[in-house]
Amino acid sequence: MDTEQDFLFFNPRIATKYNPFYEGEYLVIQTYPREYKLIVEHRSFDYKNAKSHCELENLAHDYTSFSLRIFHDDKLCEVNYEGKPQSISKQQNWKIAQEYLEAHYDPHTDGEVVVCQCSYPYFSSLTSHISNSGEAMTSWQSLTCLVKDLGRDIQTCPNCNASLVRVDESEDDDFDDQVSRPIACIGCTNYHGVEYGDNVLVCGIHPNGSDSENCPDYHP
Repeated sequence: MDTEQDFLFFNPRIATKYNPFYEGEYLVIQTYPREYKLIVEHRSFDYKNAKSHCELENLAHDYTSFSLRIFHDDKLCEVNYEGKPQSISKQQNWKIAQEYLEAHYDPHTDGEVVVCQCSYPYFSSLTSHISNSGEAMTSWQSLTCLVKDLGRDIQTCPNCNASLVRVDESEDDDFDDQVSRPIACIGCTNYHGVEYGDNVLVCGIHPNGSDSENCPDYHP
């Protein structure tokens, strides 16, 4: 016998959370602000339909942005002007292990799930240790927290190679600067990022930043 809950799956927005993505399916995803889980606003196998929906979503929101992706080879990919897979997206459908989600919401733990600028989630916590001089010190420790890769100590983001190291509070400004860079600029030696008046000069090649998450002039 069908229940009211069974009929909820006729609602596409609800069904999206449970149905798997399919090869060649276009997804309109929220790219800002980034959350722990992928937020999919629209799914379609029609490129023009998905592109139009993405443009309407961006027009309708002032503080949230959306981008178009295609599901290809079990990964989210950016699309070219023809709607075909172009390059692997920095943002993926990450699966966080339940134990780290529980620790994130536990008020008695000194750790939380943090989302890198590129969308990769990791677990950051304060740990205590003894220095070579015998002094007690605390530092930030970054661990992988994905279902298929958890508990690994990392210093750089496995997804975009941005530095995740924070030794003490005095380094927070450098850390925030690194993760607040445009995605295409993370790890790039061409990045400038200095404010002149009311404008920020991103770099000499692209003063206002690259138009995509994969800059053709990226240099490590």
